[in-house]
Amino acid sequence: MKYLIVLAIMCASLCACQKKDNTTPDAANVTFTITSPTAGQVYRSGDSVRVKATIVYPSELHGYEIRVSDSATNTVVYDAAVHGHADRFDVDNAWAIGGANAMTLKLELIATIDHDGTTAGKKMNFQYAP
Repeated sequence: MKYLIVLAIMCASLCACQKKDNTTPDAANVTFTITSPTAGQVYRSGDSVRVKATIVYPSELHGYEIRVSDSATNTVVYDAAVHGHADRFDVDNAWAIGGANAMTLKLELIATIDHDGTTAGKKMNFQYAP
């Protein structure tokens, strides 16, 4: 009896994180809509930078990452990741920005399509001026 329970648990855990269909992963079919920040928008020290976006895919996605870096040095100034399972993610993250130097910041929104590492992404730049 214990064997059957262990087998059932193993089977459930293996099936819990699978795509809901057999769609071949295709990064071109991921749709990104970024509503904030806007390209070229300028933030000042202490401002709250809010990343608002939607990520849509015809099949199940396996999460997303938000990465903001200084485009001159590639130093990451903000990074957040969500591991979830849905065909749509509504992104809404915010943080207070600061620092002594002006920067052109690169926002990268990266969707994880499957557990094999297939990703799609969208990039845009905005500004920080202390």
